[in-house]
Amino acid sequence: MFRKIIALAFLFMTFVLQLAAQEMKVKTFEYIPNDLVARTEPRTDLNGKLCAVIRVGIALQGVVFDGNTIGSPKYNTGEYLVYITNGSRQLTIRHDRFLPLTVTFADYGIERVESGNVYRLTVLTGSMSAPRQSQGNFLVMNVTPTSSRVSIDNGEPRPVNADGTLKVYLNNGSHSYKVEADGYLAKTGSLSMSGSRQQLNVTLQSTKAKLTVKSTTSGSKIYIDEDYKGIDSWQGSLTPGTYLVEARKEGYRSATTTVTLAKQQTETITLPALLQIFGSLMVDYEPVDADIYLDNRLLGKTPNVFSNIAVGKYSIKISKAGYAGYAGSVTIQENQQASINGSLRRSNSSSSSLSSVNNGSAFGSVVPISVNGVTFNMIKVDGGTFIMGATKEQENPWDRELPTHQVTLSTYYIGETEVTQALWKAVMGNNPSKYKGDNLPVETVSWDDCQKFVDKLNSLTGKRFRLPTEAEWEYAARGGNKSRHTQYCGSSNIDEVAWYERNSSKTHPVKSKKANELGIYDMSGNVWEWCQDWYGNYSNNAQTNPTGPSSGTYRVYRGGSWYDIAWYCRSACRYRHSPGSRYYNLGLRLVLSE
Repeated sequence: MFRKIIALAFLFMTFVLQLAAQEMKVKTFEYIPNDLVARTEPRTDLNGKLCAVIRVGIALQGVVFDGNTIGSPKYNTGEYLVYITNGSRQLTIRHDRFLPLTVTFADYGIERVESGNVYRLTVLTGSMSAPRQSQGNFLVMNVTPTSSRVSIDNGEPRPVNADGTLKVYLNNGSHSYKVEADGYLAKTGSLSMSGSRQQLNVTLQSTKAKLTVKSTTSGSKIYIDEDYKGIDSWQGSLTPGTYLVEARKEGYRSATTTVTLAKQQTETITLPALLQIFGSLMVDYEPVDADIYLDNRLLGKTPNVFSNIAVGKYSIKISKAGYAGYAGSVTIQENQQASINGSLRRSNSSSSSLSSVNNGSAFGSVVPISVNGVTFNMIKVDGGTFIMGATKEQENPWDRELPTHQVTLSTYYIGETEVTQALWKAVMGNNPSKYKGDNLPVETVSWDDCQKFVDKLNSLTGKRFRLPTEAEWEYAARGGNKSRHTQYCGSSNIDEVAWYERNSSKTHPVKSKKANELGIYDMSGNVWEWCQDWYGNYSNNAQTNPTGPSSGTYRVYRGGSWYDIAWYCRSACRYRHSPGSRYYNLGLRLVLSE
């Protein structure tokens, strides 16, 4: 009997020692600089601060994580996304078949994790005992679209995961499945399980129709059921039904048609040429025989009435030798006569004043400026006070956008658009841009390049242009004292106002998206825009006309670009780079003090 007891004790100790031998070990722990999952799939701690994310690679299911974690980890085959609070220094990993493993980040050169950053932790496991032969295994399905629902053996439909996957444990034998989704043809099938894991890929066919719309008139905007789709042409998928298709262009009568689409139908529509709309202009200016220029084209001499002028907004100049010239803007409306009258002052100066024609922009005062045959508009921004930084509508902000603080600004003028390649060429005589086009924003220019451009522009015009301060840029982007407090410049729907990575593969013509409250275009997306300031941290103090730090290493740029995700296009988002840096998504916008 005693010998049996000794034998049993020996067997028990052997079993315990074998369990003790099951250990987990860290292979690597490192920072991933370009991973944005902490911002695109964010969680915040109890103080509202953005968590860090650790991608834990470990070949186990049912792992438990301890140590300042927030919520349950997200699991995808072989990897957990663990959300952990800012400043955490350790993470403990537990599994019922292994000894606990505590990872001290400093042992791998990282003192603590930081808010919004992503790290990768790879964990190795010791040898495991051979599993008992199962009577079934997992079926792993990869389904497109991700809105699909799956029924197995006529059971209740279950939704697939956000990445389109679904795992189901099935006993050995034959099984049936059905995959369905709204707007798609359902698909059924069968499979046989024989003890091994199986993978099944299912792609549903859409019931949507394919529609191509083409406009005969260049520059037309395409709308379908009042929803803006693009310029000149559009191609996409629509659910079966009847749609109103329209081509619009300022100064032209719209062309419309209806189309009825059946399931999986392919249809092409070409809209007819748009008819241009005209008005007239009376110019009654002294002295007689002064030259009248409309958009830098000589129209005639004073006094005069001009008919058949296409409706729209124009820059107008009146000049004569020995007199100070007049520069302003005029809007021509259908079947109406616009009127401009006045007198030129005798003067030896040829500079224009910062004033606009009474019937100028619906948004506010617009000042047209011309240089070497290129005209651009400056928008008046009335001075005021605003809260700068990560206000409540700015989702998941960076720490560099905090703290919010009060800023008061004087009145100034800012460019209606980013500086175009046409204007850069008129001033500098070259075009450094990667994507060429006169009406595209200039890019691939450094902060230092912009200073040379501004100096030469000031020499040609006699004015004092400059880059905006960071505060002036953000105040204008938010809509100044007309702000509707949107996340992006002019809207909280980014597709209305910005070219960014989901709708672009390059730069786009300026003014091809919706303007903000002040009539300013493209401050979100298209290209980043250099600011005058050195980069520095914010403070709580209220400021008046701030100009940033007196020195630094990096200059600020703002606004996001065609290359970036929507998050970078927020009005409060800040970025920085050395003054000599050039990128094909980085340009500039001008400011002129009143």
